[in-house]
Amino acid sequence: MNKVVFILYAVFIAFVSLRPMNSATLEPWDKVFHLILYGVFSLLGYRASKEPKQFLYICIGIVIYSGLMEVGQSFMPGRVMSVYDLLANTIGVVLGAAIAKKVFSANNI
Repeated sequence: MNKVVFILYAVFIAFVSLRPMNSATLEPWDKVFHLILYGVFSLLGYRASKEPKQFLYICIGIVIYSGLMEVGQSFMPGRVMSVYDLLANTIGVVLGAAIAKKVFSANNI
């Protein structure tokens, strides 16, 4: 079930990231949203993983996925690719991983 939730969340991220937007900006909250969305993504990745090494690969995959979403945004009307969004996503993954390691016991992996 954890893997299904993880995959559905990845689809949700793609939907939110790649849908066209009007020119209304979300600043300054945009980076906070990125951080939270990818922190949750990392937490879900932790729950879907079976061992610590697999979780590391999942986190790396999430960061790569984030980069692909940013590239994809460059082709969408009203969207732009942003290195700062990618940075916020990466920080969110790292924070989510740290929280997961701290909160969830090692027995759950």
